[in-house]
Formats: sequence, C-alpha cells, structure tokens
Amino acid sequence: MNPVKTILVPAWSFLVHIIQHRHLVASLTRRDFERKYVKNFLGMVWAVIDPFAFVVILYFVFGSRFGNKMADGVPFVAYLLCGYIAYDLFSNIQQLTQVVKDYSFLLKKVEFKVALLPIVRINSGLLVHAVVLLVTIVILLVNGIYPNWYWLQMLYYIAALGVFLLGTAWFTSSVYLFFPDIGNIIGIIIRILFFFTPIFWTLEGLSPKMAFVLKLNPLFYIVQGYRDSLLYSRGFWEMPDLTLFYWGLTLGMLLLGMVVFKKLRPHFADVTD
Repeated sequence: MNPVKTILVPAWSFLVHIIQHRHLVASLTRRDFERKYVKNFLGMVWAVIDPFAFVVILYFVFGSRFGNKMADGVPFVAYLLCGYIAYDLFSNIQQLTQVVKDYSFLLKKVEFKVALLPIVRINSGLLVHAVVLLVTIVILLVNGIYPNWYWLQMLYYIAALGVFLLGTAWFTSSVYLFFPDIGNIIGIIIRILFFFTPIFWTLEGLSPKMAFVLKLNPLFYIVQGYRDSLLYSRGFWEMPDLTLFYWGLTLGMLLLGMVVFKKLRPHFADVTD
C-alpha cells in the first residue's frame, strides 16, 4: 500500500466534501461557539479572561525569578504570553476528544459526514483564539514590539497546529466512545506538556541532549513558531530539521486518525444510544 496515496486520495475527497458543505460547517461552528459562550452573562469575555487570568498568575509567581529582566532577549511578559497562547490553542485537544459524543444526535443522519465534527470544534476554538491573539498584539505593542511581515507567518503555524489537532481528534474522539478514560489520559498529557515545554522558562542552561529531547515535543515547534513570528522575526524555513520532524509526526497522526476513525465509524451509533 502506498502511504502517500493512502493519505492524499482521502484527504482530497474530504477537502472537496468540506467545500461542498461549507455552509453546514459554518452553521455548526457558530452553534458550537454560542453553546460555550453566548449563554453566559459575560459571553465571549470569558474566552479572554480564562487564559489571561492564568498568564497573570504565572507572571506574578515566576516574576520573582525574572523580575524586569528579559527572557531570550525580549520582555518576560511577551515571552510568556506568546508561549501560553500557543499552548492554550493546543489544549483544545481535550475538548476535541468528546466532540463525537457531544454531537451524537447527528450520527444517524446518513447524509452527514461525522468526520467534519472535529473541524467544527477546531473552527470554534480558532474564533476564541483570534480574540486572544488580538489582545496579545495589543500587549506586545505596549511593550514596544511592533508588527512586521513575519507576523503573517502566524497563519502557517495556526494551520500547522490545526492539521495536528484534526488527526489527533479523529483518533481520540472515536476511541473515546469505547474507552472514555482516554479523556483523562489526554488531560494528564496536556498538563505534562505544559511543564515540559518552554512556556515560562527557556532552554538556556540545559544540556544539548536534554534540549534535543524537549524539541521532539510537537508543542515545542508551535510555541517556538509563535515566538519566532511575533518576537524574533525568524522564518520556519530557518529550522528545517524541526519543520520536517513536525510534519512527519503530524502526517503520521493524521493517517492514524483517519484509519482508526474509519474503522470505528460503523459502530458509533451502537455505543451512543
């Protein structure tokens, strides 16, 4: 079996299906977003309060060590913020794990392609992320960091993370129906990755071997990419080894997700009745 053909043919068919049903995807995205925020009194404000409240806590907790010093040549608050908002988007994996269960009422609709559901929730998360990113940009401007062409590179890293999230969501959301404990496992992994990714600390002082191991974490590529785009004006092509590794891992996750989702899909309705 040709692995390239195994990915490209279904991927093209799926992309065509998304385009054909783009209005349905947009409608479901709006519904998913509204379900999370619009019914609350403060509405979408919670989407900003939650991640930034945590950043403020981190800033005061670790500020005793960094104080007003720079972190990797930039203000600590900018370094921390750019790393955390990347992590915050990545952490949507936990919500994606339950997406098929949350929309189980659609499983028996023959005309609906259930594989679209992770995209709906990813899009919903991106709406929130856009607001958080705008607030981050304001904070960067206050700290004397101004936009340049490299800021547009954020679109690449957001897309790169989106593909990784999609593959992971196909795998975890299908397995979740048969093994709900995977939701707790994913939660633990996300917390571990938070502390093993340089979000509020730097690689400075680590041994080359330890730094190499930590860079194998896919979240590292995204966090570093956010900082390279917003803070350091570096292109993703300047770290070809990490880029190739990330996309190799991502395509592998995408293939695994496709295979597992397709294999378990016929049994979804049976376990959600």
